[in-house]
Amino acid sequence: MVGSSRTKEYSKDNYYQWGIEWKEIHEVIGTISVVEMNEDIDMVHIGYCIGKSWWHQGIVSEALSAIIAFFFEEVGCNRIESRHDINNPYSGSVMKKCGMKYEGTKRSADRNNQGLCDISEYAILHDEYIKTKLKER
Repeated sequence: MVGSSRTKEYSKDNYYQWGIEWKEIHEVIGTISVVEMNEDIDMVHIGYCIGKSWWHQGIVSEALSAIIAFFFEEVGCNRIESRHDINNPYSGSVMKKCGMKYEGTKRSADRNNQGLCDISEYAILHDEYIKTKLKER
């Protein structure tokens, strides 16, 4: 159940957080959300997590692809970015599969449950997204 303080956030125009539901069991197995936004450059930073038993099934790729389409086609973003702990290269594979490009690695730039960690950053621009869509036609 979502706490009442988080429920209030949904009334804001710039609050974006979704549950990832496994359709077969109608259960939320993860989340995907905007963790940072910069309206000056029309950018959103997407974060996601999913239960380990659901890894490697294409679920996050499907969710991230839908979020990318939403932000470019409905919201009007110019840039969508994300990052992952370098010790989780599968997350980078998800980003690449969704058309995001590797932009670099930052040292000790985030913290996970094991302490400070290095992160790899990925992004996709609106123009790149449109070119890909045109090629698919």
